[in-house]
Amino acid sequence: MAVTHRSLSIAVESAFGSVASSTGVPDPTGLTYLSIPCERDPIIVPGEPPVSERNEGRDGPHGLPPELDTTSVGGTRQQRRTGTVTVRCDFTTLGSSAANYDATALGLLLGAGLARTIPAAATDTVTAAVSDNRFTATSLASFKLGGLIGIELSGRAEYAHVTSLDAGGLGTDIGYSPKLSRALNTTAPDVVRLLETWFVPRGTNSGTVNSSVAFRVDGVGVRSYATGCKLESLNITIDGGRLMGEFTFQAAHIFDDHGNAGGPVEPETLTGSTPHFRSCYLRLSDAASTSRTNVSGNAGDELGTIDLSVSSFDLTLTNTLTPIGQSSSLIGMSDMEVSDVVIECNITVDSPNTNISNDFRDGVIRSLLIGSGPVGAGQGMALNIPGAYLTVDPLIRQIDGEIVQQQLTYSASRFGGDNGSTDAANSPFRLALGI
Repeated sequence: MAVTHRSLSIAVESAFGSVASSTGVPDPTGLTYLSIPCERDPIIVPGEPPVSERNEGRDGPHGLPPELDTTSVGGTRQQRRTGTVTVRCDFTTLGSSAANYDATALGLLLGAGLARTIPAAATDTVTAAVSDNRFTATSLASFKLGGLIGIELSGRAEYAHVTSLDAGGLGTDIGYSPKLSRALNTTAPDVVRLLETWFVPRGTNSGTVNSSVAFRVDGVGVRSYATGCKLESLNITIDGGRLMGEFTFQAAHIFDDHGNAGGPVEPETLTGSTPHFRSCYLRLSDAASTSRTNVSGNAGDELGTIDLSVSSFDLTLTNTLTPIGQSSSLIGMSDMEVSDVVIECNITVDSPNTNISNDFRDGVIRSLLIGSGPVGAGQGMALNIPGAYLTVDPLIRQIDGEIVQQQLTYSASRFGGDNGSTDAANSPFRLALGI
């Protein structure tokens, strides 16, 4: 009897689809795989054969085998399926596992649908207090424009995004938005955490991702591969306070290699903390005037803060994947471009906020920043829509439950409040993890 213990592993592809130059057929067997600490139930042998039905005339009530969309190598027809691979896992952070997420399963999952930027240092110490949205840094070079920063203040994790690397024009000050619960200062002194940040690129970099990936399903007598995989959607939800991600990948090619099955592989876990929606904030900024226009001068947006009393939220990123056709390989494409991105965040507010009552009516753009706890060395996670707009009217109250609630839905607009064009500057969405 073969029990269904199973595992899912991931590898970075050096070229989309892992197509062998000698055959034109994907060969991912030589890649270096990392077993993902993901939930078991979504791990299945994925995909369906791409076929065209044969509808020729016939002399009776019989069917004909469908024609598989494949090719032959050395006279042997190649097995082929296409479809999706689903991965559900939490966002347990790096801890002391490595310097960054490049060689981790979580980093590869995110990098198959987003670009990323890594700060030059994990921390920076405040050397002078400047304002509610600025501080003098020990090293400006450590920070990445548009990247997220975090700090623990009064036992709570707080986050902001970097909007200027020279806020005062003196070559010393970092500007950030929205403001934290207090200005950073040299008492203690305050130590800021710099986070690795994945983001939706824009402008001439639109559609860029870190790399495509390959997956390997292992079980008792089971081994299947999926190559040329890119992130189609990411849904982030809360499960008992724990932030969970359901990643759905579109695969260009799926095939089985059960004859070389080696059995399930124990997941490779990270040593950080699992992010929880506890001891943190879900924040809106003051209205941003730099959505359709870009800031000028040295300073980026430096906005105030509105804290919402939130019981739950979910956020969904959806990539439109468009194949670039190519007939010289079995998979029929050279890549799958991210041709569009849609962000949607649903928020349940248990104490309706009147500061945003007219935001839908007036088309107000605010920064939305969702934190998690804890934040520290190799810890922390935050989500940021720097130019968020409402798609529902916040004046509507939900009165079908036990308490009056406010249901908000935000999408990502253009953002121009970062002073520059490098790294994650002015990107419409960011997801950051502690290093």
